[in-house]
Amino acid sequence: MKKNSHVVSHVPILYYLKWLFMVKFTLLLIVAFGYSSYANSTLAQGNITLKNKSIKFKTLLQLIEKQTDLRFIYNDNQIDKFVISDINAIRKPWYELLEPILQKTGLKMQEINGGRIIISPIVIQDPKFHGKVTDSKGEPLAGVSIKEKGSDRSTLTNEKGEFTIAVKNTQSTIMISSVGFVSRELSYSSTFQSIQLADDLAQLEEVVVVGYGTQKRVNLTGAVSAISGRELENRPVVNATQSLQGVVPGLNVNVGGNTKPGQSFNLNVRGVGNISGTDGPYVLVDGMEMSLADINPSDIENISVLKDASASAIYGSRAAYGVILVTTKKGTAGKKVISFTGNTGLTSPVRLPDMANSVEFANFFNTATFNALGTKQYSEDKIALLQQYINDPSSLSIFPEVNTNNYASWENSANGIANTNWFNLHYKPTALRQNYTVNMSGGNAGTQFYVSAGYYNEEGILRYANIDYKRYNFNSSISSDLTSWLKVKANVKYTKNNNQTPLAGYEDMFFHNLARMRPNVSPYDFYGNWNEQSMVPYLQSGTKDELTNNTLAILGGVEISPLKNWKIFADLNYRLDNDANDILKLPGTIYGIDGTSYLVNRSEYNIPLGGSFEGKMNTNNYLTPNIYTNYKVSVDKHNFDLTAGFQQELNQFKEIYASASDLISFDRPGIDLSTGTKSSKEARNHWATRGFFARLNYNFDQKYLLEVNGRYDGSSRFASDNRWGFFPSVSAAYNISEESFFKDEVSWVNQLKIRGSYGSLGNQAGAGLYAYSENMSIVVPGANGAGGRYYFENGRESYINAPGAFNPLITWETVRSANFGLDFTAFQYRLTGAIDIYQRNTKDMLGPSRDVADLFGTVPAKSNNADLRTRGWEVNVKWRDQLSDDWSYNLGLILTDYQSMVTKYQNPTKFDPSGQWYEGKTSGEIWGYTANQLIRTQAEADAYNKLDQSFLSARDWIPGDVMYLDNNNDGKINNGTNRLGDMGDISIIGNNTPRYNYSLSGGLTWKNLSMNMLWQGIGKRDFSPAVADAYFWGAGALAQVTVFKQHLDYFSESNPDAYYPNPYAAPAGAINSYINKTQLSSTRYLQSAAYLRLKNLTISYNIPKSLIQRWKFERINLFVSGENLLTFSPLAKMFDPETINGGSGTGKIYPLSKVYSFGLNVNF
Repeated sequence: MKKNSHVVSHVPILYYLKWLFMVKFTLLLIVAFGYSSYANSTLAQGNITLKNKSIKFKTLLQLIEKQTDLRFIYNDNQIDKFVISDINAIRKPWYELLEPILQKTGLKMQEINGGRIIISPIVIQDPKFHGKVTDSKGEPLAGVSIKEKGSDRSTLTNEKGEFTIAVKNTQSTIMISSVGFVSRELSYSSTFQSIQLADDLAQLEEVVVVGYGTQKRVNLTGAVSAISGRELENRPVVNATQSLQGVVPGLNVNVGGNTKPGQSFNLNVRGVGNISGTDGPYVLVDGMEMSLADINPSDIENISVLKDASASAIYGSRAAYGVILVTTKKGTAGKKVISFTGNTGLTSPVRLPDMANSVEFANFFNTATFNALGTKQYSEDKIALLQQYINDPSSLSIFPEVNTNNYASWENSANGIANTNWFNLHYKPTALRQNYTVNMSGGNAGTQFYVSAGYYNEEGILRYANIDYKRYNFNSSISSDLTSWLKVKANVKYTKNNNQTPLAGYEDMFFHNLARMRPNVSPYDFYGNWNEQSMVPYLQSGTKDELTNNTLAILGGVEISPLKNWKIFADLNYRLDNDANDILKLPGTIYGIDGTSYLVNRSEYNIPLGGSFEGKMNTNNYLTPNIYTNYKVSVDKHNFDLTAGFQQELNQFKEIYASASDLISFDRPGIDLSTGTKSSKEARNHWATRGFFARLNYNFDQKYLLEVNGRYDGSSRFASDNRWGFFPSVSAAYNISEESFFKDEVSWVNQLKIRGSYGSLGNQAGAGLYAYSENMSIVVPGANGAGGRYYFENGRESYINAPGAFNPLITWETVRSANFGLDFTAFQYRLTGAIDIYQRNTKDMLGPSRDVADLFGTVPAKSNNADLRTRGWEVNVKWRDQLSDDWSYNLGLILTDYQSMVTKYQNPTKFDPSGQWYEGKTSGEIWGYTANQLIRTQAEADAYNKLDQSFLSARDWIPGDVMYLDNNNDGKINNGTNRLGDMGDISIIGNNTPRYNYSLSGGLTWKNLSMNMLWQGIGKRDFSPAVADAYFWGAGALAQVTVFKQHLDYFSESNPDAYYPNPYAAPAGAINSYINKTQLSSTRYLQSAAYLRLKNLTISYNIPKSLIQRWKFERINLFVSGENLLTFSPLAKMFDPETINGGSGTGKIYPLSKVYSFGLNVNF
């Protein structure tokens, strides 16, 4: 029993264990299978039926969602671009349809849970491009731009020249570029690349226009500066002269005292050349002498400035003080190009004085008259009325005392009650300026052409004066290779200038009167009409000065190539200038107390009551043939370039003038339509030059350079025995950087050249056309009562002047100059620069003859007996760099200085050194007294009056007067004997020569957006306001008192620390004895005219080609620009530092303008 029991009990246990194992295994399989089935259930279930020829991928996913329980998650931007074609699925599992599509599109899917599936791009790591960039010597280059072509992926090389850039795919092209090197493009490679960049020889081969030819910049031995016309493209300048300011070292552009629309600017190269003022440069446009003012800046291809004798010598007598060579654009072979350039701008005054109001003026005027005369013109009641008017103009009549007997007093002195700012009245806030040019160029290999037309218009900024300037330009050129050895060329230029102003003959007086108008005077009369003192009746009377200039230049030439490297040039250039000047002067119209109109004239305006008309026409014919030849030959490393030729000039001038007064009709003025005095006169003159020239250039292996020039010139201005002169020059240079030892040792310097030159040139301009012969002038009565003399009872008669003294021995002024220069380029052509030092000696200038007896009877003739020396230096440095393919920038600095001294002059006693030349005098000297302070107390005045001041004034000094120091301690304040060495208390206190002329330029470019700016200034210049009368001092003669806000800081008991001294006002005949106590040239009031000015700021944008090509545009450039935007200067604020030398009383001029403009350049 036990046994059975045992057996029965054992079997179920084993069975149970087996069964349990099987259950567990089965559960494990079920779980595993179930998990697997669950995991794939979503993919395994869901058949779809779709049939479509073309369907967006997004739409396909949406249809799958409708036929299944799936939900797709995706980014629209990542799948919108995919379109699926030819779908044909019948009860097909959706994933079998989708998987091949995903493979083709580079997408993948991933289930996250519950039937939600993410569709996303397959992330593939971008391939990398590695390498190292070196120069031709194997030196690593840092900062090289590495960019994938067609994308925005870019990087720069490190200091070892190495880089890594991720590219889109293995078919990518990589662009390598750096300033000063030839760019390269490489296909992708997975291996490390060693990349060598070659020097950009185009920079080394840059060609510069020189006299009668061109030279490589690296081979220049003279001092030459060049700029591209593209640098002038976006500046809203009037003419090319203005655009040169601050961009050419050594070229000084003087705005001067007249900046009306259409006015030209003065130029000189390297400062003062002589004492006669005939030291302007010789300007040639395509080989023809022309004015830069007649050239459309948009037509300029490039400008070269030749500054030393070596560079200029080949032009001889016309080039003593530098040459400016302008090359205009020419046609090129290839596709025809049409361009349009236009800009429209608004001008406004850079600076206007801040006038005092009527109360401030009255108090100042009272103080000034009381200090001088002991009386006051404005009563306290009158000042109270003026203040009341300022507070509420409607509360008072401006003519409380008017009656039939004193209508003129409406405009005078204390009678008026007003508060007029005369500057705000006469100046508009803005005026319009427009400039448009269209040109077309093109051609083929044999013939090329260029044609352009331009229009410029500028309105004046005077509100009631119709000042208007227009310029029309036409320029065309064609060149053609008729045969393999014969080329012909022709160029026609036409310019018409039309300038109108109502300031006919009284411009200086207008600005003079504008400054001295009293603010308590109304510009209107009792009936609201303009009164005379407003000057508006004269501006709107019909008075007009209209000048029309027509210039036609025809240039033709042939180029013959008889042998290889031998060329013969023959040019014949002709220019016709025709000027017509009509001046109509009409009286103004004002109204009396009864409202009746009547005509008025003012003596200072020289306008007759009956009106007058003047007509002047002149014609100038200029003809110059040039024949020259050039031959080049090289023998091994020896290179020769020989030029020789002949030039002649003939200039003939004719002018006819007629005038008449008392016009019959103001509406139809004319010489015959008059009843008054008529007069006419004619002028004719001519001059001619003839010259033979030669130049030899030699270089050995581009290292050692030599140039020799010679010119034999004759001028009609001198008598036959003194007519001819020979003027040679020599220059040499050493290209150190071409030496092998230098290339190996100083690899960071790309080019280094030292150069030197010495030469002489003749100048004829200082001599008159007929200074060597007797001259007699005819004087005839004029239309305005001038001219002629009362010899008989019939009024003024014409007469002939006896000839003055003449000198038949006068001859050439000789200019000898020496120049030493250094040119350099470094850091892979990023840094370029030039440094020059020079000395120019002008010999045999025309100066006064020796003293003659008082009974000589006429002015002695001049002789060649004066010398001048100018020394100076120039620094020109530029840096340009490319930070990446998108970013680049450039910086520039120009700094120059010069001083001129007279080394010989006929003034043996050195009399009046402050007003006359003398040996040892520095050009621009300012003489004056030393004055450090004002007399503050009566005790100081009493002590000071113990000195003998009778030379200055018979009046005692009082508190508020200037304390001039007794420098020589002789107890007197005077100028001694007024001879150098005995000038008493006067000494040299300053110099008005502009010193340290400088400019700072900068540009920044990002992709198609650029910004460029030019700052220009003068580091040191002195200005003595003693010549500026009441415009600076406020006080003066009664009729001249001019009060600005700045003048209100004058001495009084309550203001002992004032800047200005006592104001004095007295009649003109008595004023000097007062203002000599305060307004003489002195150190206390010496002004600094140094300045820094933002001459130009331009922001431009090139519209991407991809946006404009569909309309057949090649280029569209938009720009906004500003000129004269900011000024920093310690100069008194009523002056502008660029215009302080001009006008009737310095400062009384048409103001310099700032310009805001918008424009575009379009190429078709």
